[in-house]
Amino acid sequence: MEVRWGHKLKVAITILFVLLAGCQATQEPQRIIDVHRHAQLANSDEPDGGPREMLRDQSDHNVVLSVVSVTSPTQAQRWSDHATDELLLGVMLPCPLDRTQSSYHCFPETKGIPDIDWLRKNIQNGTIGAFHEMMFNYDGTLPNHPKMAPYWALAEEFNVPVGVHSWSGPPPGGSIRANPNCCPDYDGEIGNPMHLRPVLDRHPGLKIWLQHVGSDGDAKPELWQQTLDLLSEYPNVYVDLSITNSVLPIKQYENAINRLIDAGFGDRIMLGTDDFPLELILERLESLESISDEQRAAILYHNAADFFGLTPKFAE
Repeated sequence: MEVRWGHKLKVAITILFVLLAGCQATQEPQRIIDVHRHAQLANSDEPDGGPREMLRDQSDHNVVLSVVSVTSPTQAQRWSDHATDELLLGVMLPCPLDRTQSSYHCFPETKGIPDIDWLRKNIQNGTIGAFHEMMFNYDGTLPNHPKMAPYWALAEEFNVPVGVHSWSGPPPGGSIRANPNCCPDYDGEIGNPMHLRPVLDRHPGLKIWLQHVGSDGDAKPELWQQTLDLLSEYPNVYVDLSITNSVLPIKQYENAINRLIDAGFGDRIMLGTDDFPLELILERLESLESISDEQRAAILYHNAADFFGLTPKFAE
């Protein structure tokens, strides 16, 4: 009798291990949300296949949603024709001047900022779902400038998430500042998150994510303090670590994540690539031994799903 029960126990344990192995083999790969992508600037040539190429890239990496900036009404319509549940389009504003062309890098027909009536209509019809990227550094305009007032009010009215370029970069020669005729009014100090306080106080329902957090490395500790203070006081403020997660030394990237997690904001860090290779960013994130699998999953998917209020289809 004891031999027979011992044999049955061994069989049961074997079956259990087989079932567990099967579950692991069929486990879905980590879903990803990228909150920081871009279509081409309005004053540059964009290939017709831009949206299709992005969707193929997303499919290859299990990216279920990308937040993509558009820079003109024509581009918004073209991308909207391809937009599925996997693309969320955001308008870039306010945009800097290109002195060579005497034009603006986005929405040139309306001097670097979308027409408010056009924007309202396209939010209502579902074409536009975010403001991204708010380019205050580049334009030299403070967030609480009077010209921005109707846009902040519109974002709050329709619960539109807003991505704000923060911290002081890029330096001269970086990004679109590689063009020496771009951005004559650039002011890196405007990227200090403290400048968003009047806006958040006036519009308490606004959802804002700070972009490029940590991108100055350790050079400007005051930016870290202002960022952490803003997160402490406004629970509807989240962050992405684009540039920090791809360009900065890996140790500075790890320090940035740990600083946020240690301050209690691990649930507000979102993945943003800013069009840098996703494979690189994933490898760097995976290599951080101080980050748990649960924290990685939150950064890659869950925090953004919460911030953007994704439907149950995504949240399953």
